[in-house]
Amino acid sequence: MAQPLLRTEWPIGPVDVMRPAAVRAGRTSAAPAARRTAPADGRAEATVVVGIADREVLVRGGIRAALERAHGIDVVADTGDESAAIEMTLRHRLGVLLIDSGMAGTRGAWVTRTVRRLSPSTAVVVLASSPGGGDLDRILRAGVAGCLHKSGNPQDLVAAVRVAATGGAVLCPEVAKHVLDSVARIDTERVERARELIGGLTPRELEVLALVAQGMANSEIGRALHLSEGGVKAHISRLLTKLGCGNRVRAALIAQDAGLTEGLTADPASPASPGPRLP
Repeated sequence: MAQPLLRTEWPIGPVDVMRPAAVRAGRTSAAPAARRTAPADGRAEATVVVGIADREVLVRGGIRAALERAHGIDVVADTGDESAAIEMTLRHRLGVLLIDSGMAGTRGAWVTRTVRRLSPSTAVVVLASSPGGGDLDRILRAGVAGCLHKSGNPQDLVAAVRVAATGGAVLCPEVAKHVLDSVARIDTERVERARELIGGLTPRELEVLALVAQGMANSEIGRALHLSEGGVKAHISRLLTKLGCGNRVRAALIAQDAGLTEGLTADPASPASPGPRLP
């Protein structure tokens, strides 16, 4: 059974011994993001150039060891400093940057955004110690290619690097659940807020709002509800005030969030068309 990343064994000594000779010697010449290698079957394939940014030396060493055992992945550098992570990315033209969530979340995901801005071809994959938290939310919005849990299997890390290098996205199950829970929570809160807002409207204002949400002009709403255009304007003005909206577009979004438009046909003036379904 594969061991977690943080529990990698060190049979041949300190972390530095496991680095390529060029890195141990301190040479920092630029390396291409992908090189061509020839596996046993003779077919050439691209090598993914990877950099690691994590404050913990042993963690960096464990990740490096796991990746260096995999074919087609070249770990060219690692660092424990945020600014150095950016410099490392540019110097080596990384295909994939693996970065600790604590570093990536510093100053509102500054590192992640900076890497994405200066090196768009570099896929940033975050390594998280815990699946949740405000930093993780900010990191995910910063444009990362994926997020993995540090206690995952080395095989999952290798697979994630390869997927990210080809433009794919990777999320470990713990992080995926956190994302889905966040989306569900946001959606629920928005719906509840919308229903609270429309709860202060009169039945006629609800009817007008439902038709506004369908994109109808004042004249069309007037014909559908047998109101003058002046009457429609008055209803819209009052409902906008009650909803705290500056325009009818925002009011239409609230109506949709509250489910006010469900069950309406495209032509509310039709005898077969039902009125708005009140929540």
